[in-house]
Amino acid sequence: DDDVTYTNSVFEEFVRNRQIISQRLAALNPNSNGFAAPDSFGTVYNDGYGGTQQEVLTAAFLAAYSGKSANNVDLDPFIKVPKPNWRITYDGLSKIPLFKKIFNNVSISHGYRSTFNINSYGRNLLYTEENGFASTRDFSQNYLARKEIGQVSISEQFSPLLGVDVTWKNNIQTRVEFKKDRNLSLSFVSTQLTEVKGNELVIGFGYRIPKFDLPMKLFGRKKSKAVPAGGNSLNLTADLSIRKNVTIVRKMLEGINQPTAGLNVFSLKAAADYAVSDRLNVRLFFETTSNTPVISTSYPTTNTTAGVAIRFSLAQ
Repeated sequence: DDDVTYTNSVFEEFVRNRQIISQRLAALNPNSNGFAAPDSFGTVYNDGYGGTQQEVLTAAFLAAYSGKSANNVDLDPFIKVPKPNWRITYDGLSKIPLFKKIFNNVSISHGYRSTFNINSYGRNLLYTEENGFASTRDFSQNYLARKEIGQVSISEQFSPLLGVDVTWKNNIQTRVEFKKDRNLSLSFVSTQLTEVKGNELVIGFGYRIPKFDLPMKLFGRKKSKAVPAGGNSLNLTADLSIRKNVTIVRKMLEGINQPTAGLNVFSLKAAADYAVSDRLNVRLFFETTSNTPVISTSYPTTNTTAGVAIRFSLAQ
């Protein structure tokens, strides 16, 4: 996004795609005749398929945000064949002799997930046809669509875009992940696009002490009678997360891109888990989250939690 105007090249492509989709839809409908009057930006669309018509907006939106050409994108938003998501994990580095001397395990991961959602739809009771094609118009002189849709959305996450998980020879575990996500909601009522996107960096640490004896008594005894497999283990974990997300409302009729919300989030989580016995586990934890708003209309906040959690299992 532009730092001043918050304009975005993909959104601008979405806006331009509307003319191409308008031409394609008008070519399929013999009831469409010529061109409509120019809109407030001087853009001319085909008769009955203006820049705010539901079918025009949907196809233009899907073309821009799925990386397709507006000339051949499917005009039907009800996708019949889903596209695959994926997750790739590679741990072959730990088998290379050079890395074997340093690491017990090295895992590199990458994942992507995306969903397209039509929140709700129903048959438009005012819809009629002439010669087998749409003929009823709304107040803007656009043809009514057979199926009335309120909102469509796309949600996608690189989770992670790149992640590296390493177990060292001394049993220390380190983890670094970089994540990206974006949620897009197109409303046909207000003719605006709400875009929420974020970047997150996660750094994790872990260490397991397999046979750890407390220097003091716990619950009346120093060592438990029922020692869990591998001895009384102490697991130490810590995660540092830095995340930035911003919400931008893009209004097509007004030509405005406006940030409405956003946070810079700093989070630190640390915990120590101790297996007293095969049924009793004690956990010490500390968590703090600091939220700094991107826009000046909100206040920064910090939440801190610390305590002790005791878990007793009744299972045999």
